Amino acid sequence: MLWMLIVSLADDRDKAFMLNLYQDYYGLVRKTLYNITHDAGHTEDLVNDTFIKLINKIPLLRTLESCKTTAYVVYTSRSVAINFIKHRDVEKKHGYYGMDADLAETAAASDDSVEETIVRQEEINEMGSALLKLPEKQKDLLYFKYFLEMDNAEIAEILGIGTASVREYLTRARRNAKKMLAKEMDNQHEK
Repeated sequence: MLWMLIVSLADDRDKAFMLNLYQDYYGLVRKTLYNITHDAGHTEDLVNDTFIKLINKIPLLRTLESCKTTAYVVYTSRSVAINFIKHRDVEKKHGYYGMDADLAETAAASDDSVEETIVRQEEINEMGSALLKLPEKQKDLLYFKYFLEMDNAEIAEILGIGTASVREYLTRARRNAKKMLAKEMDNQHEK
């Protein structure tokens, strides 16, 4: 599909630019994607997804210096990898919860009443709703830390920031999440 898109570009200069970009950055993109996803089976597809995103940015990429082009390509690769991880984990989560749809069975297995199970499920939904309102970077940080159980060094590597910065940003993200959750709970109680 990537090659068809490159060939279909109307401007021959754009075709040549994308072919050169692909040749120059293929290895870096592949390594970046694999280092984040650790999924060799999907890496080639993600490489193609990355370059497809870059096709739309040809005018911008032409204006960048070499080091800025590299940074832009790496950032785009990281974004593609992070979106892949999020999507994969959501699919796993829904596949697991899909088998467990009956609240009565869940309550019976956990020694909780049906009412307690429903209340807990509502609290989980409120928490999810509150977290969705966080800025993207804070959502990513919390996702990496608590869902993917990454340590601060791994998060720092993915985001290209220092480990101390990760701790600081996580503190802010948790604080904002707590505020959002309190706000969401207040809104629910007012209804």
